[in-house]
Amino acid sequence: MEEGFLDGSEQPYSVMPPQYKDEKESPEIGIIRELSPRKVLEQLEMNLRGFFYDYEQKRYVKKEDFDPLMNEKAIAKFISVVSAFISDIVTFSTYSIEEINKRVQYVCENIIPTFYINYKEYGIKSKSDLFLIETKILVICDAAFRKALGGGDRAVIRGTLSENIRSGMINQIGGGEKKGFLSRLNPFAR
Repeated sequence: MEEGFLDGSEQPYSVMPPQYKDEKESPEIGIIRELSPRKVLEQLEMNLRGFFYDYEQKRYVKKEDFDPLMNEKAIAKFISVVSAFISDIVTFSTYSIEEINKRVQYVCENIIPTFYINYKEYGIKSKSDLFLIETKILVICDAAFRKALGGGDRAVIRGTLSENIRSGMINQIGGGEKKGFLSRLNPFAR
């Protein structure tokens, strides 16, 4: 028998791939995908590079006369910093307002000075642009953490899941349709 052939014939054997039931994606998965801040991070990075989404063309388009606030090294640093809190881990967590305020303050006090110290190396042409960068980091950080206020995104998923379970139970008990009083008396209606 030759290597790679099952029965020694000249035809290679084929293995049928496992067949999986084609299941429709559950609503919870779709909601999780939509709540994910991944798109926000992508949009932010593209905007920093001077590309803005054109809804008619359905793609990012380079904006004419747009001068980025910083060079590629600074954009990479900026994205590296904000991706720490624009993430599923943060937005699907649960924070109190006190925890959020402490975390936002920590980011502002420890990350923003990096841009002030390295502004020349980061290609930031005007010191007044530092305030714009600082504001971007503050607003983005605060918004990301506030999505997790009291388990915001998790609560949405939990609510959707509970609603689906409730609907499924009602359909199971009621047979999927409401029946009147007389249909319960009819022996042929069962």
